[in-house]
Amino acid sequence: MIGVILSMTSCEKAIIGEGEESLLEEGEVQGQAQLCVVTRAGGDAEGSSIADGRIYVVNSKGICVEMLTTNEENKQTTTVLPAGSYTLYAIGGDDLLRYTLPSKGTATASSVIKCQDGKVLDDLLQAVVHVDLEDGEVLNQQIVLEHKVLCLDEIDIKQVPTSATKVEVAFAPLYSAIQLDGTYCESPTETYKVALTKQADGKTWRATPQQMLFPSKGKPTIKVTITTDNGTQGFSYNSTEDLPANHHFSISGTFKVAQGVSITGILTSADWGEDRTISFDLDNSNQTDYHPVAGQFTNGYYAVTVDEANRRAVLFGMNVVPYEAPAGGSDNATWKAALQSKLTTWEKPVGINGNWRLPTLEEASIIIRDPQVVTVHDTGNTMTMWCLDGDELKWAYGQTVNNNLTIQTGNSSFKSTIFLRPVIDITY
Repeated sequence: MIGVILSMTSCEKAIIGEGEESLLEEGEVQGQAQLCVVTRAGGDAEGSSIADGRIYVVNSKGICVEMLTTNEENKQTTTVLPAGSYTLYAIGGDDLLRYTLPSKGTATASSVIKCQDGKVLDDLLQAVVHVDLEDGEVLNQQIVLEHKVLCLDEIDIKQVPTSATKVEVAFAPLYSAIQLDGTYCESPTETYKVALTKQADGKTWRATPQQMLFPSKGKPTIKVTITTDNGTQGFSYNSTEDLPANHHFSISGTFKVAQGVSITGILTSADWGEDRTISFDLDNSNQTDYHPVAGQFTNGYYAVTVDEANRRAVLFGMNVVPYEAPAGGSDNATWKAALQSKLTTWEKPVGINGNWRLPTLEEASIIIRDPQVVTVHDTGNTMTMWCLDGDELKWAYGQTVNNNLTIQTGNSSFKSTIFLRPVIDITY
């Protein structure tokens, strides 16, 4: 916080220099008061000054009669005012030049302050104080400025799938401007988006923007998007609380393979406002961007079948799953158990609750017949893949006979050259 000390002393009459316009309004007493303004960092016994300060002095008719400035080298400024009623609009920050600020001649309570094009929002503090100056009065007035921005310190999400190539977090709507009287402008609003960086462990993504932002307009929507080679998935959450100014804000989240993303947001004081905590989960119920159509790709996965009435679908993974074949001579049940065990540990698509499984013979037939996902080789045959016919493990492949692709299956001669190409059940 910032303290502003104002001291006024009275003189017998106002002295106006040659060529200056009188500050007196009609009917005002021609008493003179001296206004001394000192800006300093609140809570500091040494009274260290802020980098950049500005005080607009507005009279009872809404006219700005003085614009006072302070900085680290000159933290005190003095002006002469006639007795009367004034409103002091104080602004402070590290660099006010990055903002569009009104001039003395244009300043009103509703003057809009926003970040200039090409500049980045920085700390911004404001306060409004009303004073009445009487002839002969000596007044010492302290102003406490409040942070009108929040600070986004850090975001990290743990246990992100190793296949992720990009992770982003976005917040909206946020205010984009504020008035001289400290009221936020209702429009336009903006979205803040930050890209996270993969850490050394390969599963943690983090950003430390230390970015000042205007607070949220109401309860914001927070969206996390995770991109892999198979596409992008989004998780959105409608916060139950505002993101207020005057706080430092951090987010720590954990991606849960079976449940999606669980995120906890923490508001810390850092000598600003009081500590607050906001917690929320992003899971399969928040999942966005899955709109499967049978025979088409969705987020990089091929939709084998789609039950639109119940919003269920079977997706086919385009990657071949490596596996360790059982010992020679193993029976059908041993092979099936080995393949299914491998699939329980195979990384699932972002936000999917189910597990990979072997396709049914019917599903394998759909996959094999679609040239989008399976290639017919020069021999006229396709690759051979594992499937289940009821509870029995089988292999299946496509064979071209009289220009028609027919499905060939078998339950013997198992070998490690048969491809493990699983499917997964989703709800959307």
